[in-house]
Amino acid sequence: MNGAVAPDVAATAPQERRWRWFVLGMLLMVVVTAAPAWPPALALLAGTIRLLLPVEQFALMVLVAIASCAIVGWWAGGRLVLGLVWGLAAGYVVWKVPLPLSGYGAFLRGWAVTLGAAFGLVCLATASRPFLTRALAAVALSGVITAVGFSTRAPAGMSAFAAPAQMLSQEYQERLGVSLDAWRGRTSTESWRRFAQRFPEAVERTQRFEGVLVVLAEPQPASSAVGGSRVAPLVRLAPTLLALESLLALALGWAAYHRLTRARIGPPLGALRDLRFNDQWVWGLIVGVTVLLLPSLVEWRTAGLNLVGFFGTLYALRGAGVLTWYIPDRAAVWVLLALAVLVPVLGPVWVLGALLTVTFTLGLGDTWRDFRAGAGSRRPWSP
Repeated sequence: MNGAVAPDVAATAPQERRWRWFVLGMLLMVVVTAAPAWPPALALLAGTIRLLLPVEQFALMVLVAIASCAIVGWWAGGRLVLGLVWGLAAGYVVWKVPLPLSGYGAFLRGWAVTLGAAFGLVCLATASRPFLTRALAAVALSGVITAVGFSTRAPAGMSAFAAPAQMLSQEYQERLGVSLDAWRGRTSTESWRRFAQRFPEAVERTQRFEGVLVVLAEPQPASSAVGGSRVAPLVRLAPTLLALESLLALALGWAAYHRLTRARIGPPLGALRDLRFNDQWVWGLIVGVTVLLLPSLVEWRTAGLNLVGFFGTLYALRGAGVLTWYIPDRAAVWVLLALAVLVPVLGPVWVLGALLTVTFTLGLGDTWRDFRAGAGSRRPWSP
């Protein structure tokens, strides 16, 4: 999985050949970025996506990632014109995005530019490292720079993260308010009333789901031990969600760049079934759990929650890789169909919770017992 950046290799490396998952990823990028424009019938789903993405202009982050890769590719022996075109395009879109130069608009621009610059610097400094290591280092560096910036601008006597938390909380409430207004407009129609009479249980589930979204986005009173401030649950998890979103944007930018040019700047992205990372990363999860459990560290619980959320998601992805290693392609179709059938029966929360539990357990167990050691890349499928 390692690959060095060298001019002779960069000039002759073949382009990426696997297109199916890349095309699907780019389509999803467009779909989630367009969530604010979804029809009212999908307003609750759109609201969920808008709350789970701290930066809802996801395509902008992907564009900046492509520009960063193109500039690094020019440094590695690629074409200068490609770096200039993508760099200027990213700069123009970042500047012209229809948001004010303050509040969330300033945060969006600052994070996108910082992430792209950090990823480029990390790629130049760690030319022999795999993508995941570089991307994690870039996200960490961007987080440090952003935290320092918040600290220098924080008013005296206030926490460095009080202002950004308030900004993001207000942004979440505005997003959810727009989605709920569209949804309530949909439920006031005559067709919805007829649907409610025929399927009262489905209507009750949508009402419960709407209540969950409100709870996740509305500020909640915190304990006196952490300052008594009002912070929405998803705002507390914003660092984890932003880090995961940034990793996904960098991955799509990396894959897109290597399909645009033969000047390779590193190894291609591996399949999910091959996902592994350093076993020492488990300490991030251990530290997070320890912070959450010890009463003496109550003021650090938000940090512990984000550590558990971030590393727990990585281990769930690793567990999904273990599952896809042993499940043949044709059998995987039936597994997905079974999950689709279970969603309306058990509800999406129970199905998602069970799936995350299984994948997280497998991913964490894979740290001590390599489930894919000595096995073939695919187990043969039989009817």
